[in-house]
Order: sequence, then C-alpha cells, then structure tokens
Amino acid sequence: MSLRSLWGHFGDLETLFAATGAELMRRQDDAYEPIDPSLPLEERIDAYCKQRAELLEYIAPFARSSEIRAPFSRELQRNRVRYLDRARYEIRALFADQFEGVDDTVRTHIENLLGVSTTWPTWVSLRDVLRLSVPEAVEVMKRAVSALLMEASGAGRQQAVARAAQEKAAMVPHRIAPQSRTAATMTPREQVVVPA
Repeated sequence: MSLRSLWGHFGDLETLFAATGAELMRRQDDAYEPIDPSLPLEERIDAYCKQRAELLEYIAPFARSSEIRAPFSRELQRNRVRYLDRARYEIRALFADQFEGVDDTVRTHIENLLGVSTTWPTWVSLRDVLRLSVPEAVEVMKRAVSALLMEASGAGRQQAVARAAQEKAAMVPHRIAPQSRTAATMTPREQVVVPA
C-alpha cells in the first residue's frame, strides 16, 4: 500500500490508530478460545498465562511501534485501556471462584494488578528488559497470577470469618455487667461498719 492511498483512506494518525486497534481486537477475538472455568485452579492459571503469552507475542510488533507515540495519542491510550479492560474481564470470568466473598475494593485492586501483570507493559519488561525467553516469561507471569489469586482467596476467607463473627456477636444476648451499688442504696444489713 502506498503512502498516498494510506493517507487517502485515513485522514490522520488518530484514525489510523483507531482502525489498527479495532483490527487487532477483531483478530484477537477470532483467535480467542475460552478456557474452561471448571478446570482445577493450577490448570486454569497455566492455560491462561500461555494464552496471554501467545497474544502478547502476536501484538508485540504493533505494541512496540506504538510505544513512542502512545504518550501523545489519545487513540493509542484508549487502545491500552481496552486491552487492560479485556484482560480484567477474562480474569473475572475465569477466576470468579477465587473472588467469592471479597469486598469490592480488594477485588478491584487485585483485578487491576492481575490485568497489569498479564498485559503488554509487564510482558515487554520481561521480554525486552530482562531478556527472558517466552517460557521463562510465562513462568514469571504464572507466579504473579498465582500469588494474586491466592491473596484474593485468602481475603475472601478472612472476610467470611469476620462476617460470621459479627453475625454471631449480633445473635448473642448482651449481658449487662453488674454495677456496684452505693451505700445509700444498700440495705442496712448489707452495709458494713468499720470500727474507727
């Protein structure tokens, strides 16, 4: 395709970035194969991280070329948010059982961390900065995902225990501690006279 026909079709860079982002999303949708959420946790984590690695290696040329322009392009910034949102959506669907009983704030924090751990910024650090092979980078990603899901599951258990304790405390009748009575309210027999 010539530059003239390229600019004839796309009036400016932002339009080109929007079209490129949409096309990448479409290709990802076509290649996406849902992972069975009923699999054991370890198998889900393994399958998910391998799937993310394939996707990230596929978009690597596009992602690297957009890094220079991303700080100045609203459309490239939108594309980054879309990819992160997609990762968080997949995490919610695949690992919902690990978030049972977790309050919304903790859930959001962990989902954000999982999203960042499985998207381009972390992947490029593993591959280009640390120079890890794809299998090595997948292992690092698996450790991060496992640790964060363990934290979510632990938070859910802690919150369930705290809720149960609160419910139990609400059901126990309140005991009123006996109050000491003043001498004026005591019967003469209860009053003790201390010799001087």
